Amino acid sequence: MSNQEVMTDYLLAAIEGLKAAGAKRAVISPGSRSTPLALLLHRDPDMDCFVDVDERSAAFFALGMTKVDGKPTILLCTSGTAAANYYPAICEAEAVNLPLIVLTADRPPELRGVGAPQAMDQQNLYGSHVKKMIEMTVPENQPNMLRYSFWQAANCVTKAKKQPQGPVQINFPLREPLLPDFERQSKIQQPFVYVDPIKQLSQEMGQQLLPHLQKKGVIIVGESLTLDQAKCLRLFAAKIGWPIIGDPLTNLATCGVESGVFISQADLLLPHVDATFQPDVVLRFGRLPVTKNVLLWLNRLPESATWVFVDPSAQWQDQLHRANYLIEAEIDVFVSHWQDQQFRIDHDWITQWEAVQDAANQIITDQFTSHPFDESQSVRILQQTLQADAQILLANSNAIRFFDRYGSETSKPYRVYGNRGVNGIDGLISTVAGIAMVSQKPTYLLIGDLALYHDMNGLQLLRQYHLPVTIVLLNNNGGGIFSFLSQNTLSPEDFEPLFGTPLNLDFNKVAALYEANWTLAETASMFQAQIEASLSQPQFQIIEVRGTQTEPVLLWENSQKLFAEGWSK
Repeated sequence: MSNQEVMTDYLLAAIEGLKAAGAKRAVISPGSRSTPLALLLHRDPDMDCFVDVDERSAAFFALGMTKVDGKPTILLCTSGTAAANYYPAICEAEAVNLPLIVLTADRPPELRGVGAPQAMDQQNLYGSHVKKMIEMTVPENQPNMLRYSFWQAANCVTKAKKQPQGPVQINFPLREPLLPDFERQSKIQQPFVYVDPIKQLSQEMGQQLLPHLQKKGVIIVGESLTLDQAKCLRLFAAKIGWPIIGDPLTNLATCGVESGVFISQADLLLPHVDATFQPDVVLRFGRLPVTKNVLLWLNRLPESATWVFVDPSAQWQDQLHRANYLIEAEIDVFVSHWQDQQFRIDHDWITQWEAVQDAANQIITDQFTSHPFDESQSVRILQQTLQADAQILLANSNAIRFFDRYGSETSKPYRVYGNRGVNGIDGLISTVAGIAMVSQKPTYLLIGDLALYHDMNGLQLLRQYHLPVTIVLLNNNGGGIFSFLSQNTLSPEDFEPLFGTPLNLDFNKVAALYEANWTLAETASMFQAQIEASLSQPQFQIIEVRGTQTEPVLLWENSQKLFAEGWSK
């Protein structure tokens, strides 16, 4: 039997294993060593395949697709540095618990460490950022080896999907010739069923928690939530009579439920509240919110406070090291435990939080009535103009912080996404392409000029797959976030080249290169009209808002001053 036939049987068994465990979507970056896997995946009628020639972009594209539906996405590349270009997205997937199935083709053992081209150590490539790494054998097609190939692939997908979810790597050493035999059919007819353990909050734990939930408390949410999860927490906050604090990625402001008191201006108000706002109990879901002022306020709470941490992944990422109760449960499981419970609501407690939130929101509203149109105002307009069933990815740095600072509650449910696992600015356009591909909804990306520059190759995905994504570009010609940080005290000679980093790019030309429409929004009314038009007629376009790096800083400093003066009275 030829090597071609053996290799084909072995790889077909692995593909059957991937599918049996629920991985039926693949992003392929073509290359030589991965040829047989690429062809067999691409020809498989049960596999939904996409092609992206840039591996870094491809990995974030896969990440975006998995963000939408939670289903595992396969990544396939050739050997060498192609696999290394997956690394940033794998780090993000590991940090936010998303199941990516990374298939890396490799040189066979006899070509490793002997100077063969395109050969490097791929077994330790991703280190601790993958949940599991499997080095497959060189292909064999005896029945036991076909079962081995099927089992390893299926088991890796199961491992990726098991809590805490995350990426896995399967490394395939392949010998030439690399073209498969298309006449071969899979010889594997093996069922594969895995049932996750059913989790529920025990009666004993519920009895321990109940006295704490009858006190004055706050709910802190910092994880990316679905709209249903966000609705569940909003209703629970209203039921228990506690304010709920969360950043834009929690979707608490945009889930369409306005029950209870949601603190959307935490960044503005928390530095100024006094001891009367100190809770007896802190109930946490997921990571801490994006704004550092939430962390600082929580860190100032007295040692007597009780902390309850609910985390379905059981990773317990408690950077404050304050958790007293660790609850491994999904949000709906935790909340449903209390559906028949009556809680004593301290109306004075919830009313004072409502008053301080209203005061903060009024400061923001008043600021924009006389403020010239700029990046900050465009973000507030965008946040309040998006309609139900839209979705937006927030880039890191200024984009997500402006959305957090200037947003408010909306009755129109739309989904907010972000890449806040390791907070990088790479791969964001590719990520939103994946989100748009799977969801098929009006999709937006709020991004700065540096982050857009980092992933201009992602624009090719939007062009290639005709994805009607509206990119709102906040162009302050460089790293505007550093104007908010301590680096802004440096002399211009030091600040400008290292932190200001002006690009001086003409984004009209960038849009033309990738066949996107481009407009420059110069007034608030013009910008709002453009966003409203994009909702009814989605298209691949860039709406550019220009500003300076200092304008947002002055606006924010004035907002803080006005709130401090008004609230102290």
